[in-house]
Amino acid sequence: MVVNNVLKVFLISLVFWFSAAASAQEAEIVASVDKNPIIQSEPFTLTVTINDDISESAWDAEQQLRDFRILNVRSSRRTSVINGVTTRTTSFIVNLQAPATPGIVRIPPIQIGSARSNAIELTILDAAASVDELEQRPAFIRTSLESKRVYVQQQFKLVSRLYLSANLHSGNLIAPNLPEAEVVQFGKDEESYEIINGKRYQVFQRTYLITPQRSGDLKLEGPVFEGQITRDSSRSVFSSIATTQPVSAVAVPTSITVLPRPADWTGHWLPSELVSVSVERANPEQPIEVGQPITLTYRVTAIGVSTEQLPTLTLDDFDGASVYPESPEFASTTRNGRVIAQRSQTVAVIPRQAGKFTIPEVQVEWFNTRLGQAQLSSSEPITLEVSPSSQAAAPAPVADKPANENDVVVDEPTQQTKAQYQSNNTLYFYLAVIFAALWVITLSLWAWWWLRRSAKPVAINDNKEQNTAAASWSHLQKVALENDANATDLALRKWAREKFQLPMFDLFELAQHFNHQPLSSQIDHIQRCRFSGAGATWLEGKALIRALKAAQKQRKSTKSKKDTLSPLYPS
Repeated sequence: MVVNNVLKVFLISLVFWFSAAASAQEAEIVASVDKNPIIQSEPFTLTVTINDDISESAWDAEQQLRDFRILNVRSSRRTSVINGVTTRTTSFIVNLQAPATPGIVRIPPIQIGSARSNAIELTILDAAASVDELEQRPAFIRTSLESKRVYVQQQFKLVSRLYLSANLHSGNLIAPNLPEAEVVQFGKDEESYEIINGKRYQVFQRTYLITPQRSGDLKLEGPVFEGQITRDSSRSVFSSIATTQPVSAVAVPTSITVLPRPADWTGHWLPSELVSVSVERANPEQPIEVGQPITLTYRVTAIGVSTEQLPTLTLDDFDGASVYPESPEFASTTRNGRVIAQRSQTVAVIPRQAGKFTIPEVQVEWFNTRLGQAQLSSSEPITLEVSPSSQAAAPAPVADKPANENDVVVDEPTQQTKAQYQSNNTLYFYLAVIFAALWVITLSLWAWWWLRRSAKPVAINDNKEQNTAAASWSHLQKVALENDANATDLALRKWAREKFQLPMFDLFELAQHFNHQPLSSQIDHIQRCRFSGAGATWLEGKALIRALKAAQKQRKSTKSKKDTLSPLYPS
């Protein structure tokens, strides 16, 4: 019995001794990379494994790998028990990007606590001279440029094709990079399959539009891919369970030359392959009268530019007519793989005198990137015949005067007339009594309304002011469309006082309030017609209402933009 107890104590001590020996085992670190040699700027994976369970904060990757660009870092832990022996490991998986300069680089020993790993020497290959080596990888990228010689702000395309030797599980394609350039994706991705040297590849194609913003000899960094592909697991017992393999690829950098705009160029810079300007008149068959608006729509269309690059179309006032532009509209589409941008500008031309007159052409100067020279595109001039207005005010009727102004004709009342007067007096008496009663009732209702009004909130006054302003606006529209200059002047002052609380000693106060050029021109014209000694007829009431609506719309839009802007120095 004693011998058995001693044996148990010995065995327990032996177990504790082995456990202590295992715990006293020194930590070991192993570092490895997934590829070597590596193409310049190519992503690769560094795996650091330590035979201990440690936290992520135990190793600072950025501190020890400062000579490399770290794309991301992740960690994993593993615990296994074999023949009663428990082992724990922690792995750090670091995605790095190889240096851009070919040669030999060294990953220094990784240190975690007191343990240190082995150092790794990497061979960085020149990308241009190692295309064959690059295309032996499970994933590689080929790119093609539309042109390697472009002008500043000229749009060109880069087509990127990603080749995968296995099915894609997940991934991310990072856009190409060019200093001081706008890079956007064009269209949707395309997927296909291709066989190269007897090997089948899954191909993903993506197109980018690149617009350089500065000139010079620049280096275009190609797209970068990071993802996972499905491994071949046919030999596994659990072949139905998908297994993945991390892969990465980078396109070969490309040198391009961005030419500056010509030294003698002045005005708006518009580099394009083709630019056209057209004009379209609404209701071309309709006869034209003085004061009647002529609606024209000008369109400038350009290939290979964005809508923001299109110039402003301007048509200034000319002899015998006024011009009032509306807000422009923009559109963009694609045709035969090309980007087509269009700017539409609608203007109202109002003739002020009868006869034949010509609306001049609108010109746009642009730079032809194919020919390398400036060109001019213009719309067609429009010649019109304007007839006098049929709405001209007729002279006021003059009352007939007697033959002698000093003679006064008085008719003597007859007996029948006197009797009629007496009957009317009786009727007037009864009507006076009825009106007096109604007056008393009205006073009572008014007193009751006044008491209720004083008890209501101030918001009722606001509603009343809004209703009053709406009524003034309706009256203003009515007299303006009748081309009554004097009545329009009075109605315009009344509406401005009620709507905006302006003093309105002068109509130009309203022009300064809106700061809208078409409205200012209309106010100036109505003032000239009213006070001109030549007695000019005002026929632009419709144009005035149109300018007022446009001015209110512009003011509302400007105020909305100001309200949505964030403060420059937020607290």
